Amino acid sequence: MMPPESLNWLERWCLARLIRAIASVIGVEPQRFDYVGFVEITRQVKQRRSPAQQQAIVATVFDRLVPPFISTLVRTLFRPTRWVCEWNAWFATRLTGWLVGASDRYWVEVIPPDQPRQWQHSGVRIQKCRYLAESQCVALCMNLCKKPTEQFFRQRFGIPLTMTPNFSDYSCEMVFGTPAQPIPEPTIPHCWDDPSQTPCPHI
Repeated sequence: MMPPESLNWLERWCLARLIRAIASVIGVEPQRFDYVGFVEITRQVKQRRSPAQQQAIVATVFDRLVPPFISTLVRTLFRPTRWVCEWNAWFATRLTGWLVGASDRYWVEVIPPDQPRQWQHSGVRIQKCRYLAESQCVALCMNLCKKPTEQFFRQRFGIPLTMTPNFSDYSCEMVFGTPAQPIPEPTIPHCWDDPSQTPCPHI
């Protein structure tokens, strides 16, 4: 786990704010405000809730953290052009390390909606997703990260996003500018459809 001292004051504030937002939505009191506390409270989101309910909670958290007028402004003023997708990828590599770990950008060939294929610098490779590695849970990855994040960017910002987690090495690829695609079928039943399975049977 990343040592607490590796986070600066702003990153610690962001983490605490995220924990408080989740706790407020599900109606509990957070016990701690470090990364362990973050994983613990996300596990509470999973308890006794269907995948759809879990994803709806994350959507509500996003709404509280990002005021609707901001997303409306972004969606109105910025079409999902190559520049916008590359800017989002750059932003992701600079400001999400405290949450998911180190990442870098790479070139990808994308198929924008109603546009020809093109190469753009809008791929983000998370080397080892901190949340997936520490939660050790496919269901949490799918229902509290991949699916609601793709939906948030698509619906609130109008920006297509595909996230492809790797459950073997904990890496993850994010491609801004490509509509979300289903991940390959696992070799076991959809464990993320059954919140009661603990520990995760796929990691």
